[in-house]
Amino acid sequence: MKKTIRTADGKWLEINPDTDIRIICQPRTMTRTGTDYAHGEDLYLMTDNSRIRHYYVISWVAEGRGIKESYRTVSEEQKDQFIREQVRKAGKIGLDPDVADHIDELFPGLLKKR
Repeated sequence: MKKTIRTADGKWLEINPDTDIRIICQPRTMTRTGTDYAHGEDLYLMTDNSRIRHYYVISWVAEGRGIKESYRTVSEEQKDQFIREQVRKAGKIGLDPDVADHIDELFPGLLKKR
């Protein structure tokens, strides 16, 4: 599903979450407890025709039988901060090894920096 979003510097960026590289995705369960809605944020990487990397986050919330999404681009620093926050949230359990390997493959050494 292609979408066009505006970058922080006001330019238009065509993204496609179906084909862009997923860095971190949270499971989209449709269950909710009480008045709490299932929600999460997913981080993606896309490279434009000029070979420039762009990162974007899809924030989503499950409401009823559907999911509402919002999109925003993030900088390199914000991307690093987002990944570190996900590692922090994973706590003692840690990131799934496949996710950690994927992040290390895309951004060597990022998970080792503290």
